[in-house]
Amino acid sequence: MSTTKIEKHYYLGAAELLVGGKTSGIKGLPIVFDSGSTYTYFSAKAYNALVSLLMNDLKGKQIYNANEDKTLPVCWKGSKPFKSIQDVKNLFNPITLSFAKSKNVRFQMDPEAYLIISKYGNACLGILNGSEVGLESVNLIGDISFHDKLIIYDNDKQRIGWAPANCGKLPNINDGAPDRRGRCKPDESNVDILQAYCAA
Repeated sequence: MSTTKIEKHYYLGAAELLVGGKTSGIKGLPIVFDSGSTYTYFSAKAYNALVSLLMNDLKGKQIYNANEDKTLPVCWKGSKPFKSIQDVKNLFNPITLSFAKSKNVRFQMDPEAYLIISKYGNACLGILNGSEVGLESVNLIGDISFHDKLIIYDNDKQRIGWAPANCGKLPNINDGAPDRRGRCKPDESNVDILQAYCAA
């Protein structure tokens, strides 16, 4: 596989967008990792499909549009202000990027990885419309979506991988097996590795 320099980002290839395990009908999304970006940005088509699916999933639940909250473009409020994501995460489904051409590797974003609680106590979507900031068709996965994930960069072999991790604790990397507390260790036995175009 040839190497393509995309500034200093990691291009993972094309993915399909799923919400709650259900397909959005959006496929072939070019995905780039950029931990230097605070938020995640989807192309207009993917973003609009995502917002529509999330809104549909929330019907009948005790959560409502908070259009008066301008923290981010899409926010929701409950009967009382949310103190943390823990108050609202059970209302939202995981968002998944499925890389079918890479042995069905998946990058899952749980609610903690795409929602923020605003100063008003509302839950706001930390995924934005990239087309509005000039990203066009690029779908950029930013820092918010790396919540509780250990990211491993293998520049020599042009690969990138990730695994669930408790980011409140440093991982033990002495060997390749999980420790007694279940903390992950960065070896290939417990990490999904993608062939990636990476910029050294």
